[in-house]
Amino acid sequence: MPVSLDLTQERRTLLISGPNTGGKTVTLKTVGLLSLMAQSGLPVPAADAEFPLFAQVLADIGDYQSIQENLSTFSAHVSNIREMALDVTPDSLVLLDELGAATDPEEGGALGVAIVEHFRAAGAFTMVSTHLMALKIYGASTEGVVNGSMGFDEQTLEPTYHLQLGLPGKSAGLEIATRLGIPEDIMRRARLSMSDRERDVTRFLAELHRRIEETRATEQSLSEKLTALEKHEKELAAEWEKREGAKLKELERRTDLALARFEEQAQEAIGKIAQGLDRRKAEQEAQRRVSKAKRELREDFQTTVLATCDDARQDRIAPLRIEEGARVRLRDVRELARVRRKLGNGRIEVEAGFLKMQVSEDDVIEVVPETGGTASRLPQGVTYRPAPELTPAHQEINVIGQHAEQARDAVDEFLDRAVMATASRVRIVHGHGMGVLKKTIADLLSHHPHVAKFYPAPQQEGGAGATIVELRE
Repeated sequence: MPVSLDLTQERRTLLISGPNTGGKTVTLKTVGLLSLMAQSGLPVPAADAEFPLFAQVLADIGDYQSIQENLSTFSAHVSNIREMALDVTPDSLVLLDELGAATDPEEGGALGVAIVEHFRAAGAFTMVSTHLMALKIYGASTEGVVNGSMGFDEQTLEPTYHLQLGLPGKSAGLEIATRLGIPEDIMRRARLSMSDRERDVTRFLAELHRRIEETRATEQSLSEKLTALEKHEKELAAEWEKREGAKLKELERRTDLALARFEEQAQEAIGKIAQGLDRRKAEQEAQRRVSKAKRELREDFQTTVLATCDDARQDRIAPLRIEEGARVRLRDVRELARVRRKLGNGRIEVEAGFLKMQVSEDDVIEVVPETGGTASRLPQGVTYRPAPELTPAHQEINVIGQHAEQARDAVDEFLDRAVMATASRVRIVHGHGMGVLKKTIADLLSHHPHVAKFYPAPQQEGGAGATIVELRE
């Protein structure tokens, strides 16, 4: 007979009531036997079991009457219980079968309540089987005490051997006597002799058990319906996922086709753009080479022909006259410089573009005359048109506030003028804003033939709001 029960530190006492032959005594013996098996290290035949370590198991089970010892059934039970009451400790397991039986029910009930209260106060785990109403009422009204009942089928008048915790059971003595064949006239007389209180209690317990069974059946039915509903929901969800999955796959297929067509068209457009960029880059490279050749030719002409033409006619080479404010050409510096002041000891301070530096007068290879004086010194039949003078207009441009395309064209033209003016380093001021002008100019500079490299200006020259460009030679 499988039994499930649970006693805890807070609920240490269990009162089991119910019909005769319903399994109360077997339940007590099962708990006692399994506890001793666990104490002995033997496997416990249970699906799940947890036992405390008991110092002793105290049991009063069975009938101990003896003519030789002059003990009646009641006396034998009382004698055993007396010894148990003296020996009990909080680490004891106490098993009492049919407590309060074999004497007057009222006195037996009072004695039974007192005995159970003694063991409960001692802190022992206690299990008691009983038919007495006093003990059932005690179990229902005392903290730490649990009522339990062995099941009884009202239809078949047979016990179910199922232990249910939480409510007392009815003894069903009359029903069992009827099932065992007691004549009907005797049973009728027995029912009539029951007091109204006993009949009411019996009827109340029977109704309580009936309603509990109905509630349990309703819960079972609801649980089955809930399980069926959850199964149906899962089937619907699976069907929905299947349909949506098919739609999603079709959508992905169409998306892949559209992306493939777009990529094909994009590659074709990129190819055409690349061809155009290659042609433009070739043209710009050719223009850059021509400009470089013209600039080198002009520099060679100025440094070799013009600088020595007059001196050669006079059969002497005059020393260079370096004055403050004069324009000079320095050795290893492509850009023209202007003398700011003479420092003495053969050194001068010059300014070339954004750079200020101190150099030796020996580094000056030419004093360049101001515009207008060259043509008078050219040989007959030779004409010369100087490059634009290197001025701040050739070294910096400000495109803040312009549209992207407008700024792109202005910077492109500015770079051409800067190269013609022999500038080596220029600054483009585009501001911060949304970054559109900065990106447009960076795209232009990244493939411009005149540009050697470019980078954000230092903080003192505008920071991220300006770009410094170093030009090719």
